[in-house]
Amino acid sequence: MFNVRSFIGLQSVISRFSTTQRHLKFIYPHFSTVQPESEYNISNEDITRLKRKFSSPRNIISNFYNQVERTQNIKTGCHFGFNKNKKHQWNCKLSVQWPSPIVFSSVAATKAKAGELVSLNAIQWLQDMEKLDHSGKPLIVSNKQRIDVATSPIASIDLSEPNVKLISSLVQKYNQEIKPLINKRKPILIEDDQTNEVLEELNFKLPTFSHFDYTNRNEYLYKKTTRTLSEVVQLPIDDYESDVLEMIENNRVTIIKGEPGCGKSTRVPNFIMKKWSQEGKGSECNIYVTQPRRISAITLANRVAEERLEELGNVVGYQVRLKQILPRKPGSIVFASSGILLQKLQADPGLKEFSHVIIDEAHEQDINTEILLMLTKNALQLNDKLKLIIMSATLNAEHFQNYYGHSASTIEIPGFTHPVKTQFLTKQLAREWGIYDTTVEENGKPYWNPQLAANVIKWIDNNKSPGAILCFVSGWQDIIDVNKLLQKRPHNFDIMFAHSKLTPEKQIEIMRPASDGRRKVVLATNIAETSITINDVVYVIDTGMQNISSWNAEKGIKLLDRCWVSQANAKQRRGRAGRTRPGECYHLYSLDHFNSFSEYPTPEIQLTPLEHTIITLKIHSQDKAKVVLSKLLNSPSVETIDIAVSELQLLGALDKEEKLTALGKRIAAFPFDPCLSKALVHSVFLKCLDPTLTIITYLSSNVNIFRETTAADSRHIKKEYSTCSDHLAVAKLFSEWNRTLDRYNNNSNTSLSNNNLILINKLKNLFTQHLYNSLLIEDKDINNLNSEKPLEQLIPAVLISGFGNLVFRRTFMRRNGHLDYSFINDAGIKVVHHSESVNYNKDKENELLTYFREGRSLDHDAVMLNKSTYVPPTLAVLFFNGQASFKHDGHNNCLIYIQNGKRVNISCSKGDWETLLSLRNVIRNFIDFLMETYGHYETNDHTYDDIMDFRDSMCSVLCKLVEK
Repeated sequence: MFNVRSFIGLQSVISRFSTTQRHLKFIYPHFSTVQPESEYNISNEDITRLKRKFSSPRNIISNFYNQVERTQNIKTGCHFGFNKNKKHQWNCKLSVQWPSPIVFSSVAATKAKAGELVSLNAIQWLQDMEKLDHSGKPLIVSNKQRIDVATSPIASIDLSEPNVKLISSLVQKYNQEIKPLINKRKPILIEDDQTNEVLEELNFKLPTFSHFDYTNRNEYLYKKTTRTLSEVVQLPIDDYESDVLEMIENNRVTIIKGEPGCGKSTRVPNFIMKKWSQEGKGSECNIYVTQPRRISAITLANRVAEERLEELGNVVGYQVRLKQILPRKPGSIVFASSGILLQKLQADPGLKEFSHVIIDEAHEQDINTEILLMLTKNALQLNDKLKLIIMSATLNAEHFQNYYGHSASTIEIPGFTHPVKTQFLTKQLAREWGIYDTTVEENGKPYWNPQLAANVIKWIDNNKSPGAILCFVSGWQDIIDVNKLLQKRPHNFDIMFAHSKLTPEKQIEIMRPASDGRRKVVLATNIAETSITINDVVYVIDTGMQNISSWNAEKGIKLLDRCWVSQANAKQRRGRAGRTRPGECYHLYSLDHFNSFSEYPTPEIQLTPLEHTIITLKIHSQDKAKVVLSKLLNSPSVETIDIAVSELQLLGALDKEEKLTALGKRIAAFPFDPCLSKALVHSVFLKCLDPTLTIITYLSSNVNIFRETTAADSRHIKKEYSTCSDHLAVAKLFSEWNRTLDRYNNNSNTSLSNNNLILINKLKNLFTQHLYNSLLIEDKDINNLNSEKPLEQLIPAVLISGFGNLVFRRTFMRRNGHLDYSFINDAGIKVVHHSESVNYNKDKENELLTYFREGRSLDHDAVMLNKSTYVPPTLAVLFFNGQASFKHDGHNNCLIYIQNGKRVNISCSKGDWETLLSLRNVIRNFIDFLMETYGHYETNDHTYDDIMDFRDSMCSVLCKLVEK
């Protein structure tokens, strides 16, 4: 019997070959088929890639078929045949009977080349048939990690007669009435070579000041140089003031390598302001200092203002997300988070507003800092008056020097820290702390033992003199683990947290002294490593761990792994103990482990997905991604760039030439992942904006809306709002909370975290501004997002259109004969649902689920999802990115293949498929038109009214298709 699935894989391979490759042909049985929407082809570069990857392709094919015959007892009929033609070229034919009959043929100058070419194409075919993995290894028998995608459908679609009529009527209306209107409106579409209206609104204009303003400001700033805070502590950098200023004066770029405690972060901006003020031109000195973290910007601004005997908001201010106190102008020092300066660069690439830009803590090599270094390097060419200062405690100065070339000069400043007594973990110390298991590593990764950290904290409290304890752990869950152990028994601690998910108000609490008679304990991630001086810290506990987020393209999921820090990180942590007095540091790992750590941390840009980075950079340059990213200080791999570009093209944000599409232009300035941005834009067109905006804000903010609840409790609360979507449950929870009058009462007795819900509300307001700037809404007021009830039934449609990720149910037979179910993603990897998800233990009920990049690696065999949403198969077919095609099996059933490099099988009748295909085409064409034109119509245009009426009809039909 002919294998339908195999034939579809074969046909997809055939369609992928360019028509220019005439020397290749396939011989296969003829079956009737419906052509897919569009073709995808293998280019010559792809064949070159295969050659690079597989040095002996013929051996791979021979070994593969030998193994099939040996293990599966199948006669595969694999045979290579060679002969010479009249032109003395070699013909090669490879014929096989399994997994379906096929003959490959090629012509080449040599016998070896002909055999190689045929084998490469067979390899590609077998990979498409999911019989070979990416490395050329057979996928014949299921193993723990990779489960063969079932050849049988995982879901089915059966359209009712009324729904078929509704779809046919809608399609007919589109073709007869709406399509002609759309064609008439073509001239108003945004052209590729035009600047998006959103970006036009970002054109920067320098603030204007009168001569009187400058004179008064100069006088004020000059007087300030004669008064200083008498209690200001002398720091090592004070002895280098004239050297630093001379270097800044004589160089476009100054690199300051200042050891911890030297005072560079607070003193350098003030050195510059003081010099310019003494010269009577303080009003021309506008300094912008970036910090990788919000709390650093806020605390440094407070400290510098204090040293200047000023209130925040006069000369010194800060600017971070959702919070700012800006100084008066002209003549100012602003401390800001890196992302804020990136936004300013969109409007003003030459940074003409500033005389000096200081990028502090450059050694952390986060993505924003990487991009800032490149864009400020470009700003130096656009603004010949701009001075750039790069500062860090542990940066590789030579690396930066090479990056900026002859325009840069370097100065090193010795630091000052009080003596720190350092101890590494030994068995003797562990026994003293009450720990007898000194395991710190398992399978090459750090082994997390919260009891060890908790015991050391208690031991210090019982045996050491007064002083705050700062304990570094890897993430939020580790903070909770240690806190629970400390809270188990009566204690003498004031416990505080430092984590990026907390609001700035909560983060700043770590500066507060402990209550009388109690010992302060700060549980922190690496957010407290640099730029923050907690004055009363005497003891540091360093677990040596950090959470590293990375993107696994093969598994299609974001992995959060616990890893060892670098030696530079460990030294920074140690230095926190000696900032204001002699201290002690306890490293909870051996000295041998420390010596095995890498010297510097791996740049974040080499660990994370690049889609958002590429879209952000498209605002500044239309060059191809490889060209732009090659200009970074630490360039990512070419393979990672290629994957990101392919994802953006599949998403529809970039075209084949890597230019921004209409979608790309809409979302270029959005501050979150393009997948989230696309879902948000589609929610405007499908009339479910408000709940989707809540969902996108929630996913991008990475906060927990619950307060001290177990995973099971969180699941039960969410199930009251939605039984099949964590995302919709959160949106409904937020909506209900937002309607209550006491939501700002932090003492409210609820399981919800008021502080985090308030943060989401503020972010929603901020993102509403982005929607307004993108011409997607007409009112900036968040309360006016929906004039009518949102269509919550269509939320799965907008989520799948953006996320592009599917997991689906797989049915299998246990040894006892009972059917069981598991979930796998479309890469064939087993998926486990976290117990906090509403879809936990619901394997029998759901067929298809979608999720964002939020999985955690359990081990090498599976991935975990915390949040997911059930997607009706009909919406999956209509809104999934990529191609959708089907194969008729000779009766009245079809297998629908949703393709984005992977496949998911859904069955339906031939007639239903043709109906869905026509609707899918209408939806795609209509949304593409709205993407290009929405917000450009005059509201009194009758054409606009007709098009919006059709949008309403389309949404109504979609809602009826998913009614139960």
